[in-house]
Amino acid sequence: MAELVFREIDLGHIRFAVSPMWEAVAAVRAAHTRHPATLHARRAGSVDLPALRALIPPTGHLADFLTPTPRRRHVTFADELATVAGSDESAVTADLDHLLAGSPDPGARRLLEEGRRDAVLLLRRVVDELQAHWTATIQPLWDRLRAVAEADVSWRLEQIADAGSRRVLETLHPRVRVDGTELSVRTSCSDAETTEPGSGLVLMPCAFAWPEVLCLTIPGQTPVLSYAPRGVARLWEGSSASDRALVELVGRTRADSLARLDLPMTTTQLAISLAIAAPTMSTHLQILHRAGLVTRVRRGRSVYYSRTRLGDDLAAIEQRSSSTG
Repeated sequence: MAELVFREIDLGHIRFAVSPMWEAVAAVRAAHTRHPATLHARRAGSVDLPALRALIPPTGHLADFLTPTPRRRHVTFADELATVAGSDESAVTADLDHLLAGSPDPGARRLLEEGRRDAVLLLRRVVDELQAHWTATIQPLWDRLRAVAEADVSWRLEQIADAGSRRVLETLHPRVRVDGTELSVRTSCSDAETTEPGSGLVLMPCAFAWPEVLCLTIPGQTPVLSYAPRGVARLWEGSSASDRALVELVGRTRADSLARLDLPMTTTQLAISLAIAAPTMSTHLQILHRAGLVTRVRRGRSVYYSRTRLGDDLAAIEQRSSSTG
């Protein structure tokens, strides 16, 4: 396991991004594991992805050209797919050499060697597989994934405003450690590229990254640190709360809303997370607000809701009831 180090000059140039391509790529890796999200992937439909699976092994290095650094916070899958399709042939070949050196299984080795002989053909195949994978597996979940990611970014920006970037960095992942003016990340990629001082750092919430932390360090690109957003475990939960004590008290939708509002969210984000209509969600939030269970804060054009101390206490009671019930 390698350790990446980001210095004070990098930590002074942090920005956030949310990437549909990173979610799609991380989902391929997650399929190798008992990731809770794989149930949703199976429901969405299975797609044969031999080339992607060869380029995205269960651990260690994955093909960097699949996950370019987003140039802005909000990007579309179509934009990122076009970037992948336009990857330099030498970058693709370098990734293939890297993966071949890692002793892949025979099936993956055959595909990687074929790609080594014709990188352009492999790239076309990869683009087709990414599009199929996105359409069948990620796109049906994307509104929920994006809502949780954007809520995480909003929370972290608020933390930066209140207490500085150190508090945000210390809560990213157990493998991320702040030591003085440096940030170190333990990564499963044993020969990760060393970051150049002054390159900056992009922080990117990615639901399918859980429980890992994913890093991109390519010369000439801003490094990316991708982590699981807050509340990601509840992202894969259904709304099967019918037998919980809090449901009996405030109702199913309002109980599920309180459970998710440890992370500030807008009405739209919470509605997407719970798969209900935004006007209905607005009504529930107004009731919770009048009851003193949630508070609301306007930031620019958006209004964010979060739990009050009383809401925290009720949610904690619900969690204890659920775990022992």
